[in-house]
Amino acid sequence: MSAPLYSIVIPTYRRGESLAECLESVCALDYDKGQIEVVVIDNGGAENTKAAAAPFLDRLRIRYLVNPRNRGYGFSVNRGIVESTGARILLLNDDARPAADMLRECDRLLNADPAIGCVGCRPIEDGYPVWDLGIGYLDSRGIIVGNYFDCGEPIEVEHVYGFCYVFTREAVLRAGLNDLTLLAQPYSSGNAIETDHCLSIRRAGLKVVYNPRMVARHLAKPRPDMSEVSLRWHLNAIRNPLYVFLKHFGLFGMRGAALRLTFVKHVGLVSMVRHPSRANVAYFANGLRARASAYGHYVKYLFGPRFDSPEAFRRVLDADLQDAGPLDLADTRVAATRTH
Repeated sequence: MSAPLYSIVIPTYRRGESLAECLESVCALDYDKGQIEVVVIDNGGAENTKAAAAPFLDRLRIRYLVNPRNRGYGFSVNRGIVESTGARILLLNDDARPAADMLRECDRLLNADPAIGCVGCRPIEDGYPVWDLGIGYLDSRGIIVGNYFDCGEPIEVEHVYGFCYVFTREAVLRAGLNDLTLLAQPYSSGNAIETDHCLSIRRAGLKVVYNPRMVARHLAKPRPDMSEVSLRWHLNAIRNPLYVFLKHFGLFGMRGAALRLTFVKHVGLVSMVRHPSRANVAYFANGLRARASAYGHYVKYLFGPRFDSPEAFRRVLDADLQDAGPLDLADTRVAATRTH
């Protein structure tokens, strides 16, 4: 069987209904299905939702891989990358619904410019406020501005929204996988992981482009593993962007953006002093922990390999699967695939 042009990597965790809807949207893509493979990475361990993919095995080339235990969003994305074979990879969250013409629009862009390593789409999200701050950049206040607007034509940006975006195999070879120091660790929420990925791709000499003609609806469904109003989520929301700014710009780069994130944004000191409630004290303490963690991981990055190679991740993955034991290993590595 020839290698597909596109590998669609879908990380999922205990959202069987959402996964089935996502696979239905993949079936609806106006594209040669012989040029597509789907790699589902289920982070649910024994409580996986593999049954949700069963009705699609006759319609798509699917490999369904189950992590033996919950290793987090970033681990699942990295596993999908190393297990896939396509020259182009569409990372698709299970609550994303791409428009039918997405891959054709992406082809037009990538075929015209081989220097493009990453392409982001325009999200449609209901019920979320959109601030008119621009498109796809990082600023000196420590703000990461997404890509929500229809600017008409594709434009080069610093980063794209990560729920649904395409990057090339060449980008993986030159920029590596998602950050193994922090952002792809089990205790990380995945916040800012795509920003780091895009900045790494740009640093490797490839372009990151936002294409408003590529459209996907994002349902932004609640995560079973982490509430977005929890202190754990708040810790990630502080730590991960700070780590990204430190990693790519240092302590004083971009007019000291990392320093602003450290001492100015979301500190909570004034609220704690004026109203020393349990919630305010917890908020402040959680922020201190987040900042200490960001700097600790930054130091680890500085003394580490600084390139997250597929080979290094493969060694971690193989050890993980080995520890799962022979019975679990059969379940986690065997691909559920049927051809047309």
